[in-house]
Amino acid sequence: MSNQKTKFATLLGASLLLGTLTGCQDAGLSELQAEVQKIKSETPTSVPPIPEVKPYEPFTYAANDLRSPFAQLDPEFETRLLQIEEGCETDIQPDPNRRKFELEKFGLDALQYVGLISNRREHRGLIKILNGESAGVIQSIHVGEYMGLNDGKITKIDSDQITIEAIVPNGRGCWENRTQYLVLGQ
Repeated sequence: MSNQKTKFATLLGASLLLGTLTGCQDAGLSELQAEVQKIKSETPTSVPPIPEVKPYEPFTYAANDLRSPFAQLDPEFETRLLQIEEGCETDIQPDPNRRKFELEKFGLDALQYVGLISNRREHRGLIKILNGESAGVIQSIHVGEYMGLNDGKITKIDSDQITIEAIVPNGRGCWENRTQYLVLGQ
């Protein structure tokens, strides 16, 4: 009899446990179904249309007969640039016979002002070369020297910047002065 009582007790316990779990499951399931329904109603059902693709129009490069901006000027063209057109200020032009300085081989974007050395007579700027074979080399410069690609004469050296007066072509056959700055650390 004890064997039947044990089976009965086990069966009764399992029934109660199953009933309890079923009751818990029903309460959580209805909340879950309500939440899923809410998410489904808030979710957009359509995808926005694909944007219209504009047809590709090929570009034909028509500057084959123009000089490459990366090639050196031919001597004949350079001579024509140095000639002064009518209406130009005659005192503004590069001196083709002037001795070139080392830092005139580099554009200002390849040079960095890194410091200043001063004594009682003058300020000397320290210029770091950023590109080419001389990358990392630091050179000192002073007022009156030239640097950059546009005949840039150093007119002032301050603790925070170097002022350079460059001579650039204006596109009409004349030359004009342009003030450029090399700022400390940039």
